[in-house]
Amino acid sequence: MTPEVEAQLTESVREAVRQASQELRLVTRDDILAALQAEGQRAEGEPPVPDEELGVLLDTTLAGAPGLAALHSLTGQTLYHDPALLSQTYARILDRRSSHVVLLSEEIRANSRDYPRPVPVELFEAAPFDLTPEEIDLALKALAASPDHQDITFTTTPAGVVYLFSTLHLERGYADFLAQRAESLVMNP
Repeated sequence: MTPEVEAQLTESVREAVRQASQELRLVTRDDILAALQAEGQRAEGEPPVPDEELGVLLDTTLAGAPGLAALHSLTGQTLYHDPALLSQTYARILDRRSSHVVLLSEEIRANSRDYPRPVPVELFEAAPFDLTPEEIDLALKALAASPDHQDITFTTTPAGVVYLFSTLHLERGYADFLAQRAESLVMNP
C-alpha cells in the first residue's frame, strides 16, 4: 500500500467517526470497516485495498489517531467518537440508553459525587436521555428492588418536585437542602 493510499484511508476512518459523531451516534470498528468497504477505498489507478490490509490499517488508525476517542460499551464492544463533536459524557449517555437502570444509577451517582447535587426526575425526560415517564418509573422500581442500588433514593421538595441522589455521596439532609435551593432558584430567576 502506498503512503498516499494509507493517508487517504486514515482520513476516511477519521471522517467516518466524525460523521457519526455529528449525527450523535457511536460507531464500532465493524461499522467503520463496512463504511470503508462501501466507499471502495483506493487512489486513482490503485487496486482495491484487500480487506485484511484494510482491517490492519483501521486498527492502527483507531489505536493512535489523535481526535478519536474510544468507549467501552455496556455490550462489551469498543465504540468510537470524535470528542470535539461528542463529549465522553454524552457518548457514555448514548451508550447507556439501552439500559435505563444503568443510565439512571450512573447519572444519579455522578451528579451526587461530582457536583454535588441531587437531580430532578424530569431531567431524564429531556435530551439526551429522552426517556418516557413510564420508562423512568420502571427503572426507578428496578433500582429500588436491586441490592446493588440501595444508595439511590429521593427527596421531595415542598412544591412536590422529586429529586434523586446517592447516599454514597450525599447525606439526606444536605440533599434536601440542595433540592430546595435548586427549586427556589428556578422560582426566583
